[in-house]
Amino acid sequence: MTDALSSVTELKRGLLSDQIYELVKTMIKDGSLEPGEQLVESQLARRLQVSQAPVRDALKQLVHEGLVTHVRHQGSFVTSYTDEEVAQARQARAELESIVGRLTCGTLTATTRAALEALIAQMHEAADDKDLGAFRELDFAFHRSVVEASGNVYLPRMWDIIEPSLRSFHVLADPDYPGDWHVAADWHKSLVEALDAGDPEAAAKLFYAHAAGTLLPDED
Repeated sequence: MTDALSSVTELKRGLLSDQIYELVKTMIKDGSLEPGEQLVESQLARRLQVSQAPVRDALKQLVHEGLVTHVRHQGSFVTSYTDEEVAQARQARAELESIVGRLTCGTLTATTRAALEALIAQMHEAADDKDLGAFRELDFAFHRSVVEASGNVYLPRMWDIIEPSLRSFHVLADPDYPGDWHVAADWHKSLVEALDAGDPEAAAKLFYAHAAGTLLPDED
């Protein structure tokens, strides 16, 4: 944990617990803090040069969101996921993306569309470079952007709860996927086209199929 925090020099003035919360959440999402890793309040406070109170408040918020698990008499740990929980996360994600597809259909701004198209172009570049790590991050960024474009303030929060388990078990951009990564990138192009087509139910169905892993190349 201290190695993951080695680049953090100081926190800005303001509500420390919010800053610590955002910092630890980001480190969980990007894998700097791994599932099962213990988060010791005193160590975090010492490394960030703050008292333990804001660290405790930040961890409580992360526990509430499911990103951190508190075990009585043992401490707080980055949440780990069983295979069953990952399957449940996949199902929840499919339902969430179906809602997102329905709500976002016909509402994309030119700026959001351009941003999504840029992410797809970068996916193709990552596929050329065989850089799976970059591809996965672009995949997450694409879906997070569509979730935010839905206009529903609660859906990004739900995505934040699901995302760590998706990362832990490579539900997005599975390294064992045997197909062409360029085809996988183009699946996202079909999602953007569905959002522009003006049929919310069709968009919902396509987003669900994509998230559930049942979208086949010949369906594009």
